[in-house]
Amino acid sequence: LEKQVAHVLDDKLEFNISDKELISRLKESTAYQKLFDECYKDIGGESINRRSISNAIAAYVHSLKSFDSPFDQYVRGESSELDASAIRGFNLFMGKAACATCHFPPAFNGSVPPFYTDAESEVLGMTIGLDTINPMLDQDKGRIENGIKGEAYPHFEASFKTVGIRNSALTAPYFHNGSFNTLEEVMHFYNKGGGAGMGLDVEGQTLALNPLDLSKEEMTDLIKFMESLTDTSNLLLRPDRLPEFDNKPYWNNRGAAVIDD
Repeated sequence: LEKQVAHVLDDKLEFNISDKELISRLKESTAYQKLFDECYKDIGGESINRRSISNAIAAYVHSLKSFDSPFDQYVRGESSELDASAIRGFNLFMGKAACATCHFPPAFNGSVPPFYTDAESEVLGMTIGLDTINPMLDQDKGRIENGIKGEAYPHFEASFKTVGIRNSALTAPYFHNGSFNTLEEVMHFYNKGGGAGMGLDVEGQTLALNPLDLSKEEMTDLIKFMESLTDTSNLLLRPDRLPEFDNKPYWNNRGAAVIDD
């Protein structure tokens, strides 16, 4: 994570800022100077530097854990209630729908157990929107063009990171191109067998191209399961995306403050 932070600072399409300028801006704030002094004053002289900035941001990202959803509470035995549709959806996720062959529990992302040091990516035959009659293949080359020399292999062409489904009910639009607006559209895409299942020529598609033959009810159950993985305890949400809890729409159900833009 620290390396990722350093990368986005330099990238012209992201922060596009020099170390010197960033450090100068942070030092202008007495509040930031005090916080950095408390954490880093005994490390290398100046408490605000490139390394301490990267470490601080990485430490925050490490704190973003979302393992207290209704589903988590149910499987830990802390709650005896979980929507029957969500339970059916979990069984479909692990079985017939084959979702767990890429989205590994308990994180339900591409982090490979048991050590979680590697993350998978898949070739889905990603389309631009959901048009099953006249599908159009997305031309993004994906992982093969990520700039990492050791990953410039043919099997990574049009391959994308397997992301987590936790809090997916809050994170529309979906896929790397953002052209799927609802989880229903996502379900239909997978049910069709991705791009190749829709008849497109997708070389090296790793997603099984055979239709899953999921019924409308089964797709609804899968979505109910994904919704049961919603945990807002460590999130700062925009008010227009925040469900009401105890008639307090500007606070989440764990009492975390909300960003109002």
